[in-house]
Amino acid sequence: MKEFFKMFFASMLAMAFVCFGGFFMMVIVVGAFSSMSETEPVVKKGSVLVFDLNANIQDAPVALTEQQFINEAFGRGGPATYALRDVLNAIESAADDMRINAIYLKGSLQSSNYGSGYAALKEVREAILAFKEISEKPVIANVMYPSAKDMYLVSVADRIIMNPEGLIMNGGMASEPIFFKGFFDKYGIGVQVTKAGEYKSAAESFVMEKMSAPAREATRALLKDLWDEYVEALSERAEMSPAEFQALVDKKGLLNAKDALEAGIVDELGFGELVIKTVKEASNDDSEKLKFKSVSLSDYVLATRDSGKGDHVAVLYAEGAIVVGEGDEGQVGGASMAREIRKLRQDDEVKAIVLRVNSPGGSALASEMIQHEIRLAKKKMPVVVSMGTVAASGGYWISTYADKIYAEPNTITGSIGVIGMFVNFKEIANKHGFTFDVVKTGKFADAMSVVRPKTAEEMAIIQREVDDVYADFLRKVVEGRNQPAAHIANIAEGRVWSGEDALDLGLVDELGGLDAAIANAAERAGLEGEPAVRDYPKAKDFFEELFEKFATTASVSPADKAFEKIEMAIDEIKMVTQFDDPKGVYAILPYRIDAN
Repeated sequence: MKEFFKMFFASMLAMAFVCFGGFFMMVIVVGAFSSMSETEPVVKKGSVLVFDLNANIQDAPVALTEQQFINEAFGRGGPATYALRDVLNAIESAADDMRINAIYLKGSLQSSNYGSGYAALKEVREAILAFKEISEKPVIANVMYPSAKDMYLVSVADRIIMNPEGLIMNGGMASEPIFFKGFFDKYGIGVQVTKAGEYKSAAESFVMEKMSAPAREATRALLKDLWDEYVEALSERAEMSPAEFQALVDKKGLLNAKDALEAGIVDELGFGELVIKTVKEASNDDSEKLKFKSVSLSDYVLATRDSGKGDHVAVLYAEGAIVVGEGDEGQVGGASMAREIRKLRQDDEVKAIVLRVNSPGGSALASEMIQHEIRLAKKKMPVVVSMGTVAASGGYWISTYADKIYAEPNTITGSIGVIGMFVNFKEIANKHGFTFDVVKTGKFADAMSVVRPKTAEEMAIIQREVDDVYADFLRKVVEGRNQPAAHIANIAEGRVWSGEDALDLGLVDELGGLDAAIANAAERAGLEGEPAVRDYPKAKDFFEELFEKFATTASVSPADKAFEKIEMAIDEIKMVTQFDDPKGVYAILPYRIDAN
């Protein structure tokens, strides 16, 4: 690997001198190379495993990103990206590792592309609980302005130290979707929508000014399930009943450090010196120096990672919106994912597949391409689904034929429904002097035009197609889940469910995380002992991303909270660019819930 990097960076350096100016690129490349050419991380006896939560925990394997590369080159920090299985394996290894004396949690979680969701955090939380039970080693946490996600995770710590000026913002969970109808009306952008399923509200934000009654009902029920899980965790920590905890947050709204201490949510108030002394004491370090031996989670992952050679369980990650074709970063390409499954089912070393789904769905065509390959793979080997934070609509479509489906209680799933959505720019174009004309050989030759609204007859044709796709979706769920058609029809209608509700309704088989799914797949495949596991698709190497993105400007997330709604609006509008189904028919989640 080091020889590869030497050759790669030498080539990059030569190109940089020619294309981008030698000196600046030389600084970046030499800096990053010197960082990467260091020896493998060494874990010293008596170390504390430092889990910096200032990171995005995604499901899929992690490669060195462009931003991380630049940060390494200039020696500056920044949010990390962890793969969920790496985190789980590291915590599990630390329990039996005599070199590790404790775990120290600090920082505040980041979220990107469905990462750091509650279902994934539940798996991490349970891994830390198992670490404590198996090893009897302590876990210490330090918080300042923790989000609900932060508190949900660190609530398992033996001791939580909070900055005296800190604040816990956990007044409840809310979903606040943005509605664009007024904006589109003002600027002359036309949107036409068809749907199948009363609760299928994926396009409501583009054609309405507020939630429909069914959408509000479903959202309220889902948020209640997510919040109940959080309240249970925090009330147990504070040694009070869930009702008492609810009364506390309803009365206070925000909990300052003194409130949190008085309620028993945190154990002590203090600054860095107290934190260091507490960690030293917990890790049996009796030295007088105000520091402790440590190893970062990232380094510990590298030091303990298993290659997983030979017969193995393949964990295949479907993370992001499902789109036609190859897909981009943060997307699930129908063609690329189908090809990956095809390779796995033809690989003699792959004995079972675990499909890890963290997707709100997307193109119905792309979802069907993936599901088709899943059905073919099932003929050769076991296929088990592990649902992450969200596995809804198209995400459920690709899951339904699995031999077994696992979900967490706070997984967002279901949304069995279909929409058709079409945008036209006739009015805004006309206002600015643009007009259009057409010559065609058939009545519906220009039916997919974006420069005029569709006629009632055209919309009726599209509605028929949407109804057909919905009927096909229902049929597949009935067949895949072996459930009565009337039952599936009753719980479908685009309704979103929590994992806990989905279990009661028969949409999933068991509550559990990725490790449970891997164990079940290995058992079905007849693999004895601890199964070897490999992740697919392979994380994209940085040099591939570099050539794809080198000419673009790295995005910067504004720190100012005032920009959050603008960013959210941009993200919602960008969602339209993922609507690439040739028929304009989608199985996609109505909205994105990111409750903090």
